Amino acid sequence: MKKSAFLLFLSFLLVFSLELKAQSATGYAFLRTLVGARPSAMGGAFVGIQGDIHNIFYNPAGLTPILKKQGTASYLNHILDFQSGFLAYVHPFSEGTGAVALNFYDFGSFDGRDENNLPTGDFSANGLVFSAGYSRAVVKNLSVGATGKFIRFHIGDFTETALALDAGIIFSLPDQKLNIGAGVFNLGTTTSAFIETKDDLPVSLQIGASKVLEHLPVMVSAALVKFEDESLEYRFGGEITVTEQLLVRLGYNSVGQDQKVDTDKDKFSGVSFGLGFKLNTFNIDYSLTSFGEVGSLNRVTLVGRF
Repeated sequence: MKKSAFLLFLSFLLVFSLELKAQSATGYAFLRTLVGARPSAMGGAFVGIQGDIHNIFYNPAGLTPILKKQGTASYLNHILDFQSGFLAYVHPFSEGTGAVALNFYDFGSFDGRDENNLPTGDFSANGLVFSAGYSRAVVKNLSVGATGKFIRFHIGDFTETALALDAGIIFSLPDQKLNIGAGVFNLGTTTSAFIETKDDLPVSLQIGASKVLEHLPVMVSAALVKFEDESLEYRFGGEITVTEQLLVRLGYNSVGQDQKVDTDKDKFSGVSFGLGFKLNTFNIDYSLTSFGEVGSLNRVTLVGRF
């Protein structure tokens, strides 16, 4: 594949990856894609939530309360026929909790063209993230955690790799059913470039909280997210326990403001909805995230405890 075809596809990715801010100069846009149906249904406001297997992605400190082995598998049907899968496993130890995860992104096949617009053959693109994390309580009601990540982005004959670290903290107030979390994400470096220039990782700082409301079967959460050289992003989520087996979730992510194209469907941009079903030792979760006129994302997640 000629460099011109590669650069054309790279421009395509940067334009149509809707979770990458327009003013950002960083690469690895797929690292911003939320994982898991439950967190996605709650707008990604998950940095202040603990005890969920997806904490390896949202805040590794939140893995600490998990006392049973867990596994999860998720499927994401993205816009433009992009697809993604997420696998994770959590293992509690006598001191602390460990977890591993694999996230795969398939961007499909494309027609390669040279500078004269002549075909050079089809090429594919995909991304992969392998993560390993650990968390533990350091003092009463205070947990810390970290996740190391190997990241690979492949386009045709070109490959870019990076190493990154996520680190988080969660402070709990059990009497008030309140958790406060914070973390830094994708702190690292590109180890090999596509051609010559190494893309920067999308480093972000997050802070947020979750609380179970008094006398109501409702948990609410909120988070602030700051990427370098970008405006502040805010996220909100809620989870309603209808019965022991059924949960309803709602959320909003301000990234939806960047997806508006002045149509009637703009009012739904950034809004998310989801359902959770508990069946013995399994959870089945579904979420729908609106990108307004552009389309929507569907996620399905299975979580098992053993």
